[in-house]
Amino acid sequence: MKTTYNKNTNLFPGYFKTFGKALLWGTLTFATLSCEKDLMLEPENNITQTSFYTTELQISQAVSGVYSAMVNASSRGGFDVNFYLLASEVRSNNFNAISQNGNRDYYAINRFQDTSSTEEVEILWEDAYQLISYANTILARIDAVPFADQATKEQYRSETRFLRAYAYFELMRNFGKVPLVDHPVTPEEAVSIPRTDLATLYEFVTSEIEASVAGLKNAYDAKNKGRVTKSAAHAMLGRIYLTGSGFPLNNGSYLQKAKSHLNTVIQGEGQYVTFAANYADLFKSANDNKYHIFEIQHISGGLSQGSYLPSYVSPTFGVNDPLYNPQGSLYSAAELGVSQSLINSYETGDLRRPLTVKTQFIAQNGQVDYANYFVKFREPGVVLTNRYDWPINFPVIRYEDVLLMYAEVLNNEGNTSAAVPYVNRIRQRAGLAPLSTSMTAGDFTTALRKERRVEFAGEGVYWHDLVRWNIAVAVINQAAADLNYNFTITTNDYLYQIPLSQIQVAGYEQNP
Repeated sequence: MKTTYNKNTNLFPGYFKTFGKALLWGTLTFATLSCEKDLMLEPENNITQTSFYTTELQISQAVSGVYSAMVNASSRGGFDVNFYLLASEVRSNNFNAISQNGNRDYYAINRFQDTSSTEEVEILWEDAYQLISYANTILARIDAVPFADQATKEQYRSETRFLRAYAYFELMRNFGKVPLVDHPVTPEEAVSIPRTDLATLYEFVTSEIEASVAGLKNAYDAKNKGRVTKSAAHAMLGRIYLTGSGFPLNNGSYLQKAKSHLNTVIQGEGQYVTFAANYADLFKSANDNKYHIFEIQHISGGLSQGSYLPSYVSPTFGVNDPLYNPQGSLYSAAELGVSQSLINSYETGDLRRPLTVKTQFIAQNGQVDYANYFVKFREPGVVLTNRYDWPINFPVIRYEDVLLMYAEVLNNEGNTSAAVPYVNRIRQRAGLAPLSTSMTAGDFTTALRKERRVEFAGEGVYWHDLVRWNIAVAVINQAAADLNYNFTITTNDYLYQIPLSQIQVAGYEQNP
């Protein structure tokens, strides 16, 4: 089947959330594949090839466009909604899709009924390869562009390499083997690129981020807050190596590499990374780019740069509810609600629970109604132009994740007593009693896994934890049995199906 594509130009605004909520706008001109067939190929528009990517300013704008690829576009969500909410959080037993309002993808994903034709599966593939395409074009052009300062050129190159590798990592976690495209290609070339094995993909993404560290900055001025830092690169490498040490790659040599990069981040606390004194401070738009290591940038104001994740996970409130907003919700919490299993996993007195989930609200009729829903990213009193316009950034990776991953590595090495204080630091902030430094490695593993679930609830972390620990089959099947759901899963369900459009166009083998 012949690949089809169009040569329409599209505008992709570059952005960073800055002091005073200003925006840095950049314009990019790209030819794109149709929605159904895209590895996002070589730009075909002659203006793009001959006139753009020729000055330092244009490269700066293009790099901003790579960041923008992670953000909500045309009200279909960005990486936060698609990769971290729908494909990850909803996949886990943290959510419970109770009713199917029409043909909703969240229901299929939560009940493991998704197929290669599920729209959300297509979106994951398209969004990641869109970012990769933008990055490939910049990296193919940047050498020929004169810069006043070589360090700035290397910074832009490093940011772009990081973002491309990050997009590949998300593809790997969701689809396993995927085509590795590291340069612009023609439509004819694209259909002949095979899926690449996981070991090669891990080598690519880790080597790309390792190489990017030198060109990145430790910190940026106010107008450039949100760019990738050295700490973000080390933290992401820690996550990638730790993931690769688990299922399905099971590369034990990655543990020491994870430990080294995570430790580098920890050594920068107080200078380059900050541990928030209060859990509530982590999820306020006023604190964007203050506590998290790498964030998806959002800004309100009707500029298509806001988040709609908060609207996805909350009920429709009544006008007297403190969380009410006239543009508040997409779905009822009766359709897609937080599971009772997650709520029960919080210990008595855990300060994180009321800041993360609620179980009742004031309905539109003024009466108290009951449902389990996330409030972590929803701020009282914020007035929006539309439900896709929430200003709060989304944390791709937090410092707390670095601390808990480091503790996990220490425990895996047999040094449980050294691992416990890292968990206790987070438990203390949550108002909980400390773990004993004399506990066994097995007991610590159980405690750590529980801690990660509640600390990162709603952030798209837990499902990938379950997979790399290879306990998702047991956890999900038990949850389904407890709820009398008529399904069971196997390790084949750890990955999504390759989109049907890609099977038809490129002839890829399907995941089992």
